[in-house]
Amino acid sequence: MSLRHQYNSSKGLVKRRTNYGLRAKWLTLCIILFAIELVIVYFRIHDVILVISLHLNIKLDWIRGLETNCDAASDQNLFNYANPLLPTGEDTSPIPLCPDSPPYLLGKQDLGNENEDVDMNSLIKNYTHVQAGGRYQPKECTARHKVAIIVPHRNRERHLRQFLRAIHPMMERQQADYGVFVIHQTGTGTFNKAKLLNIGYTEALKEDNYDCFIFHDVDLLAEDDRNLYRCADVPRHLSVGIDKWDYQLPYDALFGGVIAMTKEQFNRVNGYSNEYWGWGAEDDDMYVRILHSCLGLERAQYDVAKYRMAYHPSDKSNRVNPYRYTLLVGAAERQRRDGLNNLHYSVVDNKRMPLYTNITADVGKPPLNPKTNSFGNGIDIVVSISLLVLMLTMTCCTCVKSRLPHVLLCPRRIP
Repeated sequence: MSLRHQYNSSKGLVKRRTNYGLRAKWLTLCIILFAIELVIVYFRIHDVILVISLHLNIKLDWIRGLETNCDAASDQNLFNYANPLLPTGEDTSPIPLCPDSPPYLLGKQDLGNENEDVDMNSLIKNYTHVQAGGRYQPKECTARHKVAIIVPHRNRERHLRQFLRAIHPMMERQQADYGVFVIHQTGTGTFNKAKLLNIGYTEALKEDNYDCFIFHDVDLLAEDDRNLYRCADVPRHLSVGIDKWDYQLPYDALFGGVIAMTKEQFNRVNGYSNEYWGWGAEDDDMYVRILHSCLGLERAQYDVAKYRMAYHPSDKSNRVNPYRYTLLVGAAERQRRDGLNNLHYSVVDNKRMPLYTNITADVGKPPLNPKTNSFGNGIDIVVSISLLVLMLTMTCCTCVKSRLPHVLLCPRRIP
């Protein structure tokens, strides 16, 4: 073999070993697929990942940012907030102030048989101390708070009777000046629990100058009357332990079920969001609002803050909110314009029943299609993740075809 032939062969060998350049068409396809993956993550499972992380107690940047900004925003009056004026012990009334620890508490309550229905007429006969509209105030002392108990409701009459049977004797033993307001959503449209709570707050203030509000699910019954239905200088979570979850808090951000807030606190967070049509996330939204308003929060003492949740079948008009995750991620930026200051409704009926005040309200219709209920359920999440895995696999293949790994791992050699 001649020297020239050997040189050409060697040169050709060098070319074959050092030809690690990018293939343009495969690299372009790789970039396109990667962009599609970003779109899938952002529009399909981005919110799911955020909320699942929140419920797994992973501090996300958008939550951490709310907490770290509190020091800088502590002097700002975001929502016409004034510090809660809680009782100081000074009283000009001839009747003395009720003791801080009520003397008639029993501790563990007998809630009766959950499967046994309650007769309303029997309750009315037994609870003669309750005035029309569900009002009561102690005669032997002046209550430390004027409490409004707000209960959203629709088609849950059996649970309502069980709730009334449990709440009235407990509040009497706690020496509370209180009223029970049941906010009933009229019609059969999509349920909006958060908006009903805002309506209850607004309508209760028209009845009396309440300074403490208990926002209460109708299917939760307190197991211990030592869990005082009172407000504090920060919002309080009262239903810490529920039997459905083995009396454990499912995740740290949970702030629903039964909560207590003063009038000033509720005004500062601008109430609940009105945008949560259907089931889910309105309580988590309130948690974000409280952090964003730098209020802080506390949970009632665990050994007494236990509740029984009454069983109920799924409500077809209260299906999972398909947009709840997207709404939750934008809760803080939406807080200023969504809540008490843009609440629209009409009262259909306001009637003082023997054991509660019934307010029937028309909350309107959701701006989104209520029949769209596929996003966010188990099947949709599986489809989204499967699609993402498929796109990742295709991207890896095109990445290899474009020789991008070779370029990154083995730099081009110069012969």
